[in-house]
Amino acid sequence: MDQASAASHSQAELDDIQYTKKRILRYEWMYGETFVSTGGLRTTQDFCRRLRLGPSTRVLDIGVGTGGSAFYLAREFGCHVTGVDLSRNMVAIAEERRLKLSEEMQTRLDFHIGDITAVDYPASSFDIIYSRDTVLHIADKLTLYRRCLSWLKPGGQLLISDYCQGQGELSPEFVQYRTQRGYHLLTVPEYGRVIQEAGFENVEAIDNSKYYLEILNQEVSRFKAQKEDFLKTFSSKDYEDIVEGWQNKIRRVTQGSQVWGLFQANKPSQ
Repeated sequence: MDQASAASHSQAELDDIQYTKKRILRYEWMYGETFVSTGGLRTTQDFCRRLRLGPSTRVLDIGVGTGGSAFYLAREFGCHVTGVDLSRNMVAIAEERRLKLSEEMQTRLDFHIGDITAVDYPASSFDIIYSRDTVLHIADKLTLYRRCLSWLKPGGQLLISDYCQGQGELSPEFVQYRTQRGYHLLTVPEYGRVIQEAGFENVEAIDNSKYYLEILNQEVSRFKAQKEDFLKTFSSKDYEDIVEGWQNKIRRVTQGSQVWGLFQANKPSQ
């Protein structure tokens, strides 16, 4: 697949800075093995209850990460999942784990390195397009969701969780964080309107920040209880960095500047 420079973050920036192999494995201590998005297995189970899933379901997982949701969909529902991620490090870890599965499970999973703004798929290839906290890296969300619409079968479903920003005054800390990370964030209503403008119907745009805050507090509490085991592999600075990062997220969400959005929609049947 073409790894062109259309995405807001280059592959080198992701692999060399934000998603080094060490950082990825550190994240998994918070989210659970194979997961690198909020809530790990718990939120994956919750969100998948919103979808029509079965052995014939074909899913595109945008920002597949280390494969958590893809493995869950294939294992629990028999879905065939195509996972794409710009980070070579993420895909390498996901593929390494895929190869440890049974041959039947391996055939249900297909992981690729690629820039979702540059790759292409035949029209009506998928029943579901699913993405967890990934599109925040992409500035031109409208074009992306128009492409997603073409890749879905008529009546196909879209389910996205993504970082958003509050509708009121944003804290200087949050603005600095957003700029430093290079994130392109909308408010939840703005995000919903983009999906609708792309041609989707029955668009739900949900501010999931209360749930997000609950999960963040649980994650950091659980992580602190695992400190001794964590330090057998990582340094004290790694531990402190993670705790500080989560405490900063909790503060930004509590202030109302950082928001977690959940978006669901479907392609018109005709």
